[in-house]
Amino acid sequence: MATWRDELIEAVKSKAEREAEELARHKKRVAEALAAAESAVSLGAESLKFAHEKLQEKGQPIVFSQEPDKHRLAFGEFSLALELLRDSAIVRVTFGDGKPREFDFAKDRHIAPADVEEYIGRRALELVRAAQKAAPW
Repeated sequence: MATWRDELIEAVKSKAEREAEELARHKKRVAEALAAAESAVSLGAESLKFAHEKLQEKGQPIVFSQEPDKHRLAFGEFSLALELLRDSAIVRVTFGDGKPREFDFAKDRHIAPADVEEYIGRRALELVRAAQKAAPW
């Protein structure tokens, strides 16, 4: 429990000091969360590769592209993208032209990499079903 002295020290801090401390805490949270976010992107990329391989086996014109911290699966007019924003430990998943779903590992510590993998796998399944419906093979 904080003593009155500790509370007084905290109370007399300037706004700039408080903001600097909050920024330092945020940077520490991001650094700690980055390992989980990297793991999530790795698992998500494996999900995209799996979908790519399965569609290639069926002779479908699917494109899988990889860049550092960014992976994209495109099939005709449908696409699924996964990217890691290192400065904030956010994993962003974009399905088609829709609004991206963001997994903020620094803010939401309960998110597991497997949750992101499951989400991406489900979006890959949606992509395949939509493509199959648009142009059956």
